[in-house]
Amino acid sequence: MKVRSLAVSTAALLLASVVSGASSLMAQNGEPGTEDALPTITSGMATQVQAGPVIDGHLDDPIWAEAEPLSGFVQHEPLVGAPISEHTEVRILFDDQAIYIGAWLHDREADRIIVGERRRNANLSQSDAFLVVLDTYQDRQNAFVFGTNPGGIEYDGQVRAGGNVNTNWDGSWNVATSRDAEGWYVEMRIPFSTLRYASGEDQSWGLNLARYIGRRHEQAFWSPVPRQYNLYRLTEAGILTGIAPPPQRLSTVTPYLLGAGQQNLPGQPGTEYPFEVGADAKIGITPSLALDLTVNTDFAQVEVDDQQVDLTRFNLFFPERRPFFLENADLFSMQSARPGSSQTPVQMFHSRRIGVHQGQEVPIQAGARLSGRVAGADVGILYMRTDEVEEFQDSNDWMVGRVVQELPNRSRVGAIFTQRRSADHSGDFNRLYGFDARLGIGDRWTFDTLLGSSDTPGLDGDSRLMALVGEFRSEGWQVSGYYDHIGDHFDPEVGFVRRIRPGLGYTARHLRAMHYLRVPGIEWIRELRPHTSYTITNDLGGFKLTERVHMHTHVELENGGLTMPAFDWELEGLDQPFQIAGSDIVVPAGTYSGWTFWSSQNTNRAAPVSLSNRVAVGSFLSGRRIGVSGGVDVRRGGTLTGSVNVNHNRIDLPEGNFNTTLTRLRLRYAFTPAMSLQSSLQYSDQTGVWTGHLRFGWLDTAGTGLFVVYNQRQFMEVSGISGILPQSGLEDPERTFVIKYTRQFDVSGMWRPFGG
Repeated sequence: MKVRSLAVSTAALLLASVVSGASSLMAQNGEPGTEDALPTITSGMATQVQAGPVIDGHLDDPIWAEAEPLSGFVQHEPLVGAPISEHTEVRILFDDQAIYIGAWLHDREADRIIVGERRRNANLSQSDAFLVVLDTYQDRQNAFVFGTNPGGIEYDGQVRAGGNVNTNWDGSWNVATSRDAEGWYVEMRIPFSTLRYASGEDQSWGLNLARYIGRRHEQAFWSPVPRQYNLYRLTEAGILTGIAPPPQRLSTVTPYLLGAGQQNLPGQPGTEYPFEVGADAKIGITPSLALDLTVNTDFAQVEVDDQQVDLTRFNLFFPERRPFFLENADLFSMQSARPGSSQTPVQMFHSRRIGVHQGQEVPIQAGARLSGRVAGADVGILYMRTDEVEEFQDSNDWMVGRVVQELPNRSRVGAIFTQRRSADHSGDFNRLYGFDARLGIGDRWTFDTLLGSSDTPGLDGDSRLMALVGEFRSEGWQVSGYYDHIGDHFDPEVGFVRRIRPGLGYTARHLRAMHYLRVPGIEWIRELRPHTSYTITNDLGGFKLTERVHMHTHVELENGGLTMPAFDWELEGLDQPFQIAGSDIVVPAGTYSGWTFWSSQNTNRAAPVSLSNRVAVGSFLSGRRIGVSGGVDVRRGGTLTGSVNVNHNRIDLPEGNFNTTLTRLRLRYAFTPAMSLQSSLQYSDQTGVWTGHLRFGWLDTAGTGLFVVYNQRQFMEVSGISGILPQSGLEDPERTFVIKYTRQFDVSGMWRPFGG
């Protein structure tokens, strides 16, 4: 095995790309012998009217004729820079209450339009779609996105620097669509009260518009964006002039009523029938700053967590799903950047720490959040008080403070402070101090720094964090590297650290290079993305914990399918014995290494039936593993969707054999874009737990409405090293049935309910 030579080759590839990138950067900066390319800025005008059109999706209101048409869309995929294949025209109006957007999406094959799933915030890339991005501060770092598909769904989110999109933000706005033999049409009404913007009557906003043509897997933008970036590259957005938003301040109250029946919940044997009342409120301090309040916070309508297969030494990460914490979540985010990876080893603030302890809910008494923009800086302050749960957790006060100053060319600096403090014991607390910075050089280079330190009574070791990341990105290359140092006593109790075990500090180094290749000579292949990476992790004493060489090719097919074969050489260093979760197999301390082949495929996800699978065969610690997963996704128009996924692993070790299977079934029926019934079943024989979830939702504005929810969780006794075997006896199931109604009222308008 020439693992070292592979690592050297990776480093050489990185160096070659860096040199190439530096040369390109010099060319951009006008070095001798080059010509500066002046960018063409796409611009459009919004037209002011006395009263906006009726939002019915038909675009037959004569007032639309007063607006300037925006056209000239160009392809982002598949033919970069080519004109859009179907005629597209957009017009923008505004009055003293809202901004109105109308889109004429003509199609010569209107019978082949893909409607897409009729679910709020459904994946728009798998259907025909239309999206609007509004950079209301025109700082090229932050924006709002609003979108829909022919089914008329609401898709919205907050865009933060770096192209991250928080689609869990739910704004108050309206959209309607219609179809005929000539294509499909969109009408949007976005109240100014839903947005945040600077003061001043005559403003210019950043703007981009996108149209997706599903059957061709075509994406076209109004303002062109280089192929290596997506729609949310705000530095490439156009400009919308003539906007005159009012200096209004939105204030809303969102009360809820909840009745429930609960059986056999942890710490609550028997059956109980709670009735709860609570409320959230939003108070507009300025057009760009708001105070959110919550009392007796409840999240009964939130979907249950996906169960996970746990075969590694690393702790599992579960994402946040609760609406109060998801709004403005990106503002409070400070985490170590990982280009090309979904795994984030460090999050300085992870809101799942609040109101959840060891997987169990802890009641939240009250909380407040101040967030927005002050003197050009983004600020956020969050405070929550959780109840005491006997023999479980003390009552605690939780606090997070965050400030970010955006700088030119994608750069920024920021700081964070978090604290958990017992309400009953003054010496029981945890604090974290953090600093982050991003430096953008030209269009291709980005450097990130993350520094932090935690303070916990009784922990006096290395409590420091340092993470350094560099990335080069061009149309043909993406090259990145990082270095992490995490102290053994770095312990952010209001954050998350992906580590092997508590108290183990480590350093990690990583290099990665990816090449983007178009192959016009092969019609059925759209793009090849071969890449390689090298990662090594040592504990603070120098012991090698992990080492990995990864060689991977991503093949994107013209019909929407994907295939991704890969080879990995991996080393695992156990400094102490490791017990595989859900079994009595203990692998002794030592160093283990070997090769693994894995491959992942899926067919066109926009088709009525799509298939996916993943196969992994190779070494696993002291033995071998065969892992197979497969799934089927079915959709009938935009009304009925369903999926079945099975993940099975067979592990053969000298210390014993182990099999585990995770099965997941989901079904959803949409009566309308606002009314749906959805269900899910999950079973993991690794944990011996199966869960069932059924939810009926009738949505009003901003994610409020009527919810009827049933959850059940069953624990099965498990034993055996050859697999998890259910025994004849079952524990009593946990059951919860909830009816919840919540409604948002605009108290700045004399308690007028939205839509009323």
